[in-house]
Amino acid sequence: MELSSNSQCKFHKVEERQNWGKKMEFMLAIIGYAVGLGNVWRFPYLCFRSGGGAFLIPFFIMLILCGIPLAYMEMAVGQYTRQGPIGAIGKLCPFFK
Repeated sequence: MELSSNSQCKFHKVEERQNWGKKMEFMLAIIGYAVGLGNVWRFPYLCFRSGGGAFLIPFFIMLILCGIPLAYMEMAVGQYTRQGPIGAIGKLCPFFK
């Protein structure tokens, strides 16, 4: 197999992506995005009004069963498509464009 001198190779310049400096920075940014300051102040008040510690049991069960897997899925879809939430859904399923 021989390559002729007339063949032209086209190379695309790959943009270098920015990275997080440390894993802890990434985790704090994700937690801040998901929780928000309003929930930090409001959550203890709602726990007190709704029965105290009894509310924490279903909260942590739903957090483990639904919250963490959905957050991981959202991060994976965002990294795969390299777009925000609206653009990512449009890229995965063109029906939603």
